Amino acid sequence: MTLRVIAGLMSVSMLVVVGGAGCSRHRSPDATTASETTGAPPPAVPQAARPAESGKTVIVFAGAASKPALAELGAKYEAETGVKVSITFGGSGAVLTQFSQEQYGDVYVPGSDDFMGKAEKKDAVLSGRTVLVYLVPAICVAKGNPKNVRELKDLARSDVRVVLGQPKSVCLGDIAESILVETGLADKVKPRVASYASSCEEVLNQLVLGEADVVIGWDVFARQQPGKVEMIPLPKELARPRNIPASVIKWSKQPEEAKAFIKYLTSAEAQGVFSKHGYTVTPPS
Repeated sequence: MTLRVIAGLMSVSMLVVVGGAGCSRHRSPDATTASETTGAPPPAVPQAARPAESGKTVIVFAGAASKPALAELGAKYEAETGVKVSITFGGSGAVLTQFSQEQYGDVYVPGSDDFMGKAEKKDAVLSGRTVLVYLVPAICVAKGNPKNVRELKDLARSDVRVVLGQPKSVCLGDIAESILVETGLADKVKPRVASYASSCEEVLNQLVLGEADVVIGWDVFARQQPGKVEMIPLPKELARPRNIPASVIKWSKQPEEAKAFIKYLTSAEAQGVFSKHGYTVTPPS
């Protein structure tokens, strides 16, 4: 083979390599397109259906009592407006301490109105709270009520395991403590408490997972888990309705965006989502 032929073959090889690299340099090693998985090109999305990226993020600190609906609504708001929503869930008192110490965030949504009162006393939120939905405390047991719990005094029985929210950190913890003190049952029930949950969500989970026989929870628990949870109403004088409110955090650097998100949570669309998840959207009678 002559030197001229060898040089020509090497030139062709280099062109193939360079061309191949040019086709693949924008693909990550594990990227997969819709056409590769379905055999068809990905469907075109109309431009009107893609909200413009605003570059803004609304930072929300929320009690876990609102999590089922608020998580869905955050995603909906982001999809509809292009404004990102970042939500930290936890005990209402725990998240209040977090954003107060950090002096950071835009919206506070505690699990009940009493923690909003604490936030206002700490001067951690702007004046003017907005009520989103309503909750009523109740005795909650596993479906079928295997321990035959009928009233509050049954929580003091030696054969039941009780889980309560952590007082001063979880809205249900403060409410349970108040109810038990008011009825003179606090000292009798205390030995039956298997654990104190760090959020309203955990109170429910402990019951659903069989770690508790009975909890002092919210009426919404039975509506969210109808196949696993039953509710036993408390006497009316103890079952004082509470509400989940929202306020703008004092240190918000974008209060107008915070107010816009709160306004969205009161819209017909958002109230429908709350209702779907079992929350009461009108004041209980």
